[in-house]
Amino acid sequence: MTDLGPGAGRVETQPVETQPVETQPVETQPVETQPVETQPVETQPVETVVAPEVVVPDTSAPGDVERAPFDPFADPRPRAASADEGGAAGSPDAPTYPPEVWRIVAVAGVAMELPNANPEVILHEAQDPWREVRIPVGLAEGTAIAYAYRSIDTPRPLTHALFAEILERHDVTIEAVRITVRRGQVFFAEVDTSSPRGRKVVPCRPSDAIALALRQRMPTPVLVADWVFTGAAAPPGVGADGTVAPTAPPV
Repeated sequence: MTDLGPGAGRVETQPVETQPVETQPVETQPVETQPVETQPVETQPVETVVAPEVVVPDTSAPGDVERAPFDPFADPRPRAASADEGGAAGSPDAPTYPPEVWRIVAVAGVAMELPNANPEVILHEAQDPWREVRIPVGLAEGTAIAYAYRSIDTPRPLTHALFAEILERHDVTIEAVRITVRRGQVFFAEVDTSSPRGRKVVPCRPSDAIALALRQRMPTPVLVADWVFTGAAAPPGVGADGTVAPTAPPV
């Protein structure tokens, strides 16, 4: 085994001579900027267009009037001029009904009692002396009134329901129903209507008037003349529509 001595295994390092790197300054060239020539934008004046005035056509029918507050007890029919006022000689004044003549009633239902062949509409007086009047009607009309009274819907609208819908769409309101005359078992009535064209009184059968009144969205007053309850004769010349002769067909 050979002894390498105390200096064996040592590596002699030599210092590395470094050379400084010579840096060269970078010569920067100024960038020559060219001014941008702006062109003025020629603006055109905006021509303002004036819209023509829109004229909303007047859709109201000739003769339309503003609806006045309704009084179901007031008779809207004008009194005919007498001879002293320039009317026809000998012509009676058109009868008008004072408010105290009318009695408010409520429809109490439809009843059919044997051996009667037709049903009866029962009207109860809504104030003292609490009287009752029964009006005979046809079977079809009694059924229509019973359906309306009980709010029974049908698959298809019945005649009175259809007519009530037509009136509503034409802005015609049934303001009141009046039973005006009784002659035995025959009754006469009228409906007081209002619309944008004014107020009209139309003679009719009580059954039709009551069937329409029960189908109004707002409660419609039903009025009965006092002499209808008592069975007394109506004032001379009083007809179903307040004229000298009745023009409404019997029930």
